[in-house]
Order: sequence, then structure tokens, then C-alpha cells
Amino acid sequence: MTRRFRTLAGVTTALTFVLILLGLHTGSTGGGLSCGTRWPLCNGWMGLFPANWASFFEWFHRFVAMVVGFLLLGWLYGAWRWQDDRRVRYAVTAAIAVLPVQILLGGVTTTAGGLFPRGFNPAIMTAHFTTATVIFALLVYATARIYGAPGVQWVRTLAGLAGGLVAFHAVFEFVPVFGHQPTNQVAYYAASFALLAAFVVLLVWSESAVDPANLLRFRAVAAAGAAVLYVDMVLSRHLWGVPDTVGTATTFLLAALVVGLAVVTDRTVADSGGFGTQRVD
Repeated sequence: MTRRFRTLAGVTTALTFVLILLGLHTGSTGGGLSCGTRWPLCNGWMGLFPANWASFFEWFHRFVAMVVGFLLLGWLYGAWRWQDDRRVRYAVTAAIAVLPVQILLGGVTTTAGGLFPRGFNPAIMTAHFTTATVIFALLVYATARIYGAPGVQWVRTLAGLAGGLVAFHAVFEFVPVFGHQPTNQVAYYAASFALLAAFVVLLVWSESAVDPANLLRFRAVAAAGAAVLYVDMVLSRHLWGVPDTVGTATTFLLAALVVGLAVVTDRTVADSGGFGTQRVD
């Protein structure tokens, strides 16, 4: 596997992370709604150029999405051309398969009062967010397998980093750090998706770092953390009218799972030896 292929995987995943944050910022500022009935075009000259600052964010978001789309197609080709790991192939293929659904849902959410008058509703918005989360998780999974686990100490470091990320996740959820609410929201989701990436990477790297007798327990805690994090992110959007106490309880549960993961990591990750080569299926 060439270094360029690894770089392509890393860059594509990183840009997908940026793309999600851009989409969240665009949604929070109402940029997407500037398109109305003209979607897939937008306002501005011939429907192709921004007419104001809000539509600029929408168009920039679309531009980055186009770049990510082409990179994904290149990654898909490379995965089936040069990649022997079937799990990487399937993960990238699944991400590509979900992408059109995610795009269509995004189109529906941006045409409230237009082509789809009821498009800006909790179900559609949650589905749009969910598909983006699934795509990101699949790409992180594939990237982690392509790069392979660099060393046992990295698992311990990543588990510790998860503790810091969940702290940022909680701070930006409960404290208006920035006066500009969209900025606060982007910071919250940046910490949240970084934490999700940490959970996914730990699930992959645990295969070589954790004692087989404890592998299931380690992965159960990491998977539970990822699931609770997703629920917490959805609740933080305040789309379903769920009481704030439920969201607060979910955040505390997430923090407890991260602490539990750190404890499990300390007890199950071997101190001696190193990672073996990532298994190719």
C-alpha cells in the first residue's frame, strides 16, 4: 500500500470532519434556507453565486462537499484496486452508498417553504445528521485500519485524550463560552466528533493491543460510549422537545463511560510487546 493512498485516506477523513462542522454552522446561521425553491441552485446571479453572507456559507459548504465527494471516489477506486483488507473496502463502499441519501436529506432540509414545505422538521434533520455521523464513523474506521496501530502506548494516550474531549464536550454544551452561538455550537460538535473518532479508533486498535480475554469488555465500553455520544449530540440539538434533564443525564453517563474506558484500558492493555500487523481478511 502506497504512502499516497494512506495520505488520501487521512485527508479525506479530515475534510469530512471539516465538512460536517461547516454544515452545522451553515444550518445554525440559516444559510441553507437561503436557497428556498431554487435548490439545487441558490440565490445570487443565475443561482450560482452567493447573494449574501449566509448563502456564501451554503455555497462554500457545497464546494467542500464536492471536493470530499471526488476524494471519496478516488479512495473507493484505490480501496478496490490496491487494498487487501476487505473491511476497508466495505467501509468505504458503505460510506459512498450512504452519501446520496445524506445529500438528498440535506436538500430537503434547505427547502423549507419551497420544494418540501415540511422539510425542516426534527425527523428529517435528525436523519440528515445521522447519515453524516455514519459516513464519518465509517471513514474513521477505514483510515484507522489502513494506518494500522502504531504502538500500545497510543491506545493509552488516546483513552486519556478521550477524557479531555468529553470535558470540552460538556463545557461547550453547558457553558456559552463564545458570545456567538453558532461558534459555540461548532466548538461543541468539533469536540464531539473528535471524541467519536477516538472511540472508533480505539475499537480498531484494540484488536492488537488488548488481551483477547478482555477484548469484548473493552469494545463493549467503547461502543457504548460511541452510542451514548450520538444520543447526546442528537439531544443537544433540541429538536424533539426532550427535557434538558435527560440531556444532562446523558452527558454524565457519557463521562462515566469515558472514565470506565480509561480504567478498562489501564487494566487490559498490555504493557509489554507491541502491536502486531493489522489482520487482513
